[in-house]
Amino acid sequence: MEPIIPFQRKNRSDMIHEKLHELIREGHWKPGDKFPTEMELAKLFNAGRSTVREALNLLKASNLLKVIPGHGTVVASPSELEHNVLSRHIPDSQTARELFNIVEFRICLEPSTTYLAAERIVPAQSDRLLELAGAVNDDTLTPSGFAETDIAFHAFLAEIAGNPLCIETMRSLHNFFYKQQIVTSLISTRKKPVAQSHIAIAKAVIDHNAKLAEKEMRAHLYNTRQYLESIVRETHVPKNFLKTSGGES
Repeated sequence: MEPIIPFQRKNRSDMIHEKLHELIREGHWKPGDKFPTEMELAKLFNAGRSTVREALNLLKASNLLKVIPGHGTVVASPSELEHNVLSRHIPDSQTARELFNIVEFRICLEPSTTYLAAERIVPAQSDRLLELAGAVNDDTLTPSGFAETDIAFHAFLAEIAGNPLCIETMRSLHNFFYKQQIVTSLISTRKKPVAQSHIAIAKAVIDHNAKLAEKEMRAHLYNTRQYLESIVRETHVPKNFLKTSGGES
């Protein structure tokens, strides 16, 4: 086979890593597929084995590849990738507790804010609210894009409520909310349920059904807390953490 990338510049390992990462992302190798050996890749890229080894180590460090004893190196599955990403975002019980504190604070604040929004919304705000509600259901959104889009919906509800303290609280806590939203966005299947929940909240607000809007927001945030609990169970955070955080009886 002819070399597909005849490198002429230094730092070849980074360039090989980027190309292999791109090929994996594009589906050139499927999850579970056996990955080419160092020797095969060295011939493919016209590079030394030590250079290829560095690139492979970067892919393994990114959890794109995994080594199976007796079988070799294979491409990791999406669920394994998501678990590894989550493990990096919730590395210990202190981080997990911080995330739970954020969600619990939101449970205390946002249902009442949504109640006020349902009482005070004006027709000119309805279209924008519905637009923001469904915007998170977009497969092209990065985790940071998802977080910002999600926060925009919740911040707009505070704006509709019109209470300056609610608005200022949402603004001042943006960075805390952002951290929690980044984590809860990391599973791809999370986007559609979040959008459905947002739309249910938005419709109740637009209909001036304050009690239903409050109920939908509370359910939405409780679901978020349960989702975080499931993440904690799947990562290496101590199992007894949920008992001490109030997340599990």
